Amino acid sequence: MSGKGVPTLDRAKVLENAVTSIQLGIEDYQLTQGDDGNPLRAVSSARNLFAGVLLLFKYRIAMLADSPEHAASLIYKARKFKPCRDQDGVIEWRPELERNKTIDVADIELHFEGLGIRTDWTAVNTLQRCRNDLEHLHPKHPLEEINKFLLDLFPLLRDFITHELSENPAALLGETWEVMLRNHQFFAHNLEEVQRQWEDLGVMAHTRELFKACSCPACGSPLLEPNREDLQASVPFDYSEFRYNCLACNQSDSFIELMEEELRTTRENPFDEEEIITDCGSCGAPMFDLSEGHCHLCGYTYQPPKCSGCHTSLEGYEAENGALCDRCSEYAHYDDEYEPHIS
Repeated sequence: MSGKGVPTLDRAKVLENAVTSIQLGIEDYQLTQGDDGNPLRAVSSARNLFAGVLLLFKYRIAMLADSPEHAASLIYKARKFKPCRDQDGVIEWRPELERNKTIDVADIELHFEGLGIRTDWTAVNTLQRCRNDLEHLHPKHPLEEINKFLLDLFPLLRDFITHELSENPAALLGETWEVMLRNHQFFAHNLEEVQRQWEDLGVMAHTRELFKACSCPACGSPLLEPNREDLQASVPFDYSEFRYNCLACNQSDSFIELMEEELRTTRENPFDEEEIITDCGSCGAPMFDLSEGHCHLCGYTYQPPKCSGCHTSLEGYEAENGALCDRCSEYAHYDDEYEPHIS
């Protein structure tokens, strides 16, 4: 930035700061590990890592600028616009930039959309929520939260650095990249392995996908494998008594109860007394979703009976009282009452 003149931006410095933030975030992460690790460093780790991601995004935008002044106009927030004359006397509207305030996540997304820059915004939003949770909600299991953070961060950085910056991630981040790679590979390998074990048991794909969102109530880890004792005792898979086992803390508990809790937490409104999750009419598991009309365990889909008159779906009370909807029942009653009888 210049003193009193036109604001400028050194994009090389932005990239340097981005790399430094990511490196500091990984250093903080390493300080959370081991028996002597400090779980409070997880907050600092998430903060630095997310800041590094945003700086990389800003650097990518600045790459399109043809001057330091142009780069500043893309990265700093505009407080207001004012008319100015160029050297030919032509009036144009120019932004007056806020020197200490750069564009935020929402602004970056708009810039990317307009400039044709791509990234995984679903992953970005997940990282932002995780960062916010660590900073403001003080989760009981910060180490597992930061592990999940890194699991999403690794592919995001890999793709963005490679495809948008045309850089090699290992060359840009150095040893930091190796630490991230080891962590990502460990968790990705274990998540894939536990998913394969549940698949071998016959658990359906959509159920396994839902189970990915579950975490150990004791330590917060998502690495939940089939209980080995139950594997030997239950052939075929009996959901009602089967247990999971946490790879991180060895906690063991009911598979179906954890799934039911996850469903109720994510599907039901805490301010609405009406239950959405109920017992399945086919397999009996407490995983039938009334809002979606199917069971999240066996895949059974409920098809409501049709009216024999107009073929619309019958409401529950209508099906209990016969094969006609209310409207068709009224017509039938009207016909029976007023149709002339010939003797």
